[in-house]
Amino acid sequence: MTINYNNNTIELTTAEMKEAQKYGSDMYNMVREARIDNPGFKVKEVKTKKSKNDFSDLNLKTIKTYVEKNGTEDQKKDFKFLTTKTVTEDGEYHEAQSFFEIKKWFLNQFPELKKARKDYRKKVQKIYEAAEAKAEAVA
Repeated sequence: MTINYNNNTIELTTAEMKEAQKYGSDMYNMVREARIDNPGFKVKEVKTKKSKNDFSDLNLKTIKTYVEKNGTEDQKKDFKFLTTKTVTEDGEYHEAQSFFEIKKWFLNQFPELKKARKDYRKKVQKIYEAAEAKAEAVA
């Protein structure tokens, strides 16, 4: 449950809302107390945001640019091989690998990106937490 003072709402997840609808349940009592403490606030169900994978925004163009700038000659050759349609000397045709396979290869070849992205997310989270603490101190 979240008390949203900006919108004058008491926000519940779907699971919390279902539980709050059961008379006498802990969530029912918590919502009741929240409404007493915040008269005029409306109870609202909010959809939880799906958490995104750290690399869900990665695309082939970004991967290509990174490999060209930071990859070794072998990594560049491997990337080109994975992303190019080929025909062997025997006339056998091979499609380029799927994006998901290329992405998997890329993240395994450049593990420093995982660490950098994780460190970035931690720093962002600290900034948000500091801002929340400051807001709570003022209120």
